[in-house]
Amino acid sequence: MVHGSTFALPSRRRLWAAISLVLFLWLGGARFSSAADYGTTPSQPQGRLDSHPFDYPERVEYVASWNGIPLASAEVRIAPTWVEGKKLYEVQISAETWSYLNPIWKMRDRVEASFEAETGYPRRFAFRQRENRKSVDTIANFDLPGQKWIIHRRKGSKARDYEIIAPRAFDPVSAAYFARTLDFKIGNSVRLEVFGGKSLYAVILNVVARERIVVRGSEFDTYKIVPRIFNLSRSGLAEKVRQASIWISADEARMPVKITSQVSIGSVSIEMVRKNAGAL
Repeated sequence: MVHGSTFALPSRRRLWAAISLVLFLWLGGARFSSAADYGTTPSQPQGRLDSHPFDYPERVEYVASWNGIPLASAEVRIAPTWVEGKKLYEVQISAETWSYLNPIWKMRDRVEASFEAETGYPRRFAFRQRENRKSVDTIANFDLPGQKWIIHRRKGSKARDYEIIAPRAFDPVSAAYFARTLDFKIGNSVRLEVFGGKSLYAVILNVVARERIVVRGSEFDTYKIVPRIFNLSRSGLAEKVRQASIWISADEARMPVKITSQVSIGSVSIEMVRKNAGAL
């Protein structure tokens, strides 16, 4: 509940997760379970790393709404670059609440990430959270020889450094783009291991249907995906969260065009409103 408002906003963390699109770990509606529930799952998939659907500068804009009320906008940019003779992709994500919400909740969050074009291996992940008076900065670099994430995290005036051993683990951004290289088929389930800043997760993407949907007046042929997320760093009872669905275009772009997620009251919907390819 947001004090002083006439309605109850959904969880800020869930709203950010939905807005960011690529941050699979915090998708508010996914079933988020403990490692004890993980069981037998599909193996880590192989993407089409020789044929990226985003192998050019790309800018995509989204709008998040709660029960039909627009709350926030997000912009996702990706562009190829070369560093020390190696091709990388650099991603920038920004998410902002609409100005009418600023008196009760002002969000100005930023994410920057880079990953290798050939292998999909992550290089760097930085998350800058600015939500009302909350200020959190997380900077993580992946040490490939050591197969670990080296993290610096500052919350307000407090800072700490730590490491997480995580062979084959993506960050949320590189995981999302790697998923866009996969050859989805109805009935398939794929698994990605993802580092989420504090813990290691398994993200299961269940391809449940192929549907034609209309988003903002445009029709798309899509795959409908229902995600499940398991915390591999914990055991015990599963955390209670709600259902989510993701619609990804069935063409070569594999573009996320819509997400719906149940929250404590009603649902959040995130829709693509604009895509510009070839220029940033």
